[in-house]
Amino acid sequence: MLSNIQTEKRINYREYYMKQISILLILGFVFLVTKLQSQGYQALHGSPYAGSTGIFNNPAASVGSAYKWDLTLFATQLKLSNNFLYMKNFSLANQNGSYLESKEGNYSRYLHANLDINLMNVLYKIDNNKAFSIGLRARTYNHIKLQPYNYVDTITSIHSFLVANSNTASLQGFATHTGWLEGDLNYSQVLFESNTAKLTGGFTVQIMRGISGLFTRVNKLSYTMSKNATDTIFNFSDGNGSFGYSDNYDGVAGQTSAKNFIKNSKTALGLSFGIEYLTYKTENGNNNVNYDWKIGVSLLDLGANTFKPSTNSTKFSNPNQTLTDIDFDNKFQGINNTTDLKDSLGTIFSTYVDITDNFKISNPTRLNINIDKNLGNNFFINADLSMNFYASSSFTKFRTRELNLLTITPRWETIGWGAYLPVQYNTQGQLWVGAAVKMGPLVMGFHNLGLLKKDPMLNGGGYILLSIHPFNKRNVLSKMDCPQ
Repeated sequence: MLSNIQTEKRINYREYYMKQISILLILGFVFLVTKLQSQGYQALHGSPYAGSTGIFNNPAASVGSAYKWDLTLFATQLKLSNNFLYMKNFSLANQNGSYLESKEGNYSRYLHANLDINLMNVLYKIDNNKAFSIGLRARTYNHIKLQPYNYVDTITSIHSFLVANSNTASLQGFATHTGWLEGDLNYSQVLFESNTAKLTGGFTVQIMRGISGLFTRVNKLSYTMSKNATDTIFNFSDGNGSFGYSDNYDGVAGQTSAKNFIKNSKTALGLSFGIEYLTYKTENGNNNVNYDWKIGVSLLDLGANTFKPSTNSTKFSNPNQTLTDIDFDNKFQGINNTTDLKDSLGTIFSTYVDITDNFKISNPTRLNINIDKNLGNNFFINADLSMNFYASSSFTKFRTRELNLLTITPRWETIGWGAYLPVQYNTQGQLWVGAAVKMGPLVMGFHNLGLLKKDPMLNGGGYILLSIHPFNKRNVLSKMDCPQ
């Protein structure tokens, strides 16, 4: 159903989009279109040169920074994991004619994507024992999970889909999307220090503005099949579902309403906190770069965003068993917006209830353990373990989660240059080999080099970060609380 996204075939984009949304809601095929540009500057985890972005992995990292000042002008990171979408006819040598394609077969499908964009993040160390950081971020998390169904590229309607899935017991799936703006206020300090060890702690208060929320659920939608002299007929017999989205999308059509989009969103608070323990070899002195071991533990992204539902948000159940799949196809013709979709659903299901209560979508709360070993001569190796508190597949609660699970990153790094080779095993059981480089103020990396092969599955993503330090290199080195 998330079929062959070649929108140039015979139908314009808007008609295609609305028809696909309608079919997915009814049949359990969830198609979510969103701007996928979220968290994981993987190469920099544990690094004293991470600057203000280090607090995203551990809020205690700011006081452990190698810099007195750090200004991250811009940073963005995208991570995507799925098992059915790939780029057809793509290669590094020739991208002309490539397009998004859906893998055929009978299996369960998933898509998870997150993006963050960071603007003007500032870190300042008051002294060697205290530091603070402030910054602005935009973040989005997106999760789709569909129970097993059969897809072939000849499917063009509900009828042809049901023919291909005549042996499928029922249809079931969900999608969750959340997006928010976030102001981060971080503080960290040294809690204990000796000649051979140091313990630091920190916290980040996240002031959030939930600007975009969406969910849809289809639960055990079943159907019966009968045959007449000329054709096969399907009737839906049982099942229920729901869909909803934040009300600030209602009426967004011009400049005036667009200005009110953020104004009509709700404010919430989040919290992250952590500690870092550093050990030193006494002959090298005690500073933030020449540690022997660094062990960090953090609890990240506690909190949730709240959204007021649109007037088109609804729950539906008990399909009208007299309607055939042809009737369903006809009722979805000419749908141009969610109001039309809601009206069509009202003629298909006998039980129909508006959603009026606010809904919450949790942040990706997780426990993170990070171990960084200094190998000498500017070589380090980092191990990062991330354990989500929530699964994203709940039918009763709306959850988000990170894709990170276990990542091992060897790196060679100085104040001006760096090379990184993160290898990660993610929550979907995928093994990714990435790469990143630092060239002065610029860091660029890929989560998964498999994206560069021919006809790649859309798994991986990348990141780019631009940061400066308001002194020349010599002054930075002199102001760092560590010799080089």
